[in-house]
Amino acid sequence: MPEVEFDVYDTNEQAKKAWWLLLLLGVISVAIGGLLIFWPGSTITVVTMIVGFFMIVTGVVRFFVAVFDSHSQDRWLMVFAGIVGIVLGVVVMKNPEGTIKVIALIVAIFWLIAGLVDFFRGLTNSDLPDRSTRIVFGLMSALFGVVILVWPAITIGVFAILVGIYAVFFGILEIVAAFQIKNA
Repeated sequence: MPEVEFDVYDTNEQAKKAWWLLLLLGVISVAIGGLLIFWPGSTITVVTMIVGFFMIVTGVVRFFVAVFDSHSQDRWLMVFAGIVGIVLGVVVMKNPEGTIKVIALIVAIFWLIAGLVDFFRGLTNSDLPDRSTRIVFGLMSALFGVVILVWPAITIGVFAILVGIYAVFFGILEIVAAFQIKNA
């Protein structure tokens, strides 16, 4: 019986070659997050465009990671995520004011509806083990939905800060992961 040779693929070695892409994504995320945290009130248009730019950069980086990691079985997922990030980022940058208003409206409507559903579920279903929590959570969610609908400018500024905090944490985790991959 002839001996069969297999081309053994070392995932760690391939990841080590592209570690700098993860580092780049992390550094950019921290920088954009910092801008969002410390500059939300200046103009929501700029903040939204920064988020759109972040989406494009993230999409491009994910796309190139997929291209360089040609042996990965889930490469197509990275390509898909990259393309979605690029397309959505372009849409956001093309109409930043409209984008942020739509996001705020969607969040407000969702929180209002979901809150009312939870509230009435808690009131009408005495078998729920978390009934009192559900009632309180439902009221809070509905209240936050109303606040966004009534005062969208304030909540959009808070939203920008929260996106900034997320981007900083995401960036720090990406930087840590990049060095862990490099040193693996």
